Amino acid sequence: MKKKIEYSYIEKVDTRFGDNDIFGHLNNVIYYSIFDSVINKFLIKRCSYNPLKSDIIAISPETRCKFRKSFKYPENIIAGLSTFKIGITSIIYDISLFSEKNKTSYAEGYFVHVFVRKQNMTKKVPIPKKIKEELLKI
Repeated sequence: MKKKIEYSYIEKVDTRFGDNDIFGHLNNVIYYSIFDSVINKFLIKRCSYNPLKSDIIAISPETRCKFRKSFKYPENIIAGLSTFKIGITSIIYDISLFSEKNKTSYAEGYFVHVFVRKQNMTKKVPIPKKIKEELLKI
């Protein structure tokens, strides 16, 4: 996990009013939602992946987040994405969420995707070629 914004793939994420919880900060499930959104945006934008039409999908059997500091609405987030490990049927992403204001990492995590057939979601398949090519770039 990188402590500074040293990622080659960056997404800006706006927090929403409803993301805050009763304690006045972004609820922990929001961080996982941001991870998922940034990764899928990468797949759609960079890899020409269409999860609605593809017979191959990526499922997530494991995620982790290390919280360093809380975000609060209306803060903006800079999400940095890279790869930790690229296998034959799976990928482990490295993702960090930074404060746009002070460029400090508030949350760091990893997110595992396993590629499977959409029809039954149990048969692992190789990472599609275009996706793997783009993953290698980040």
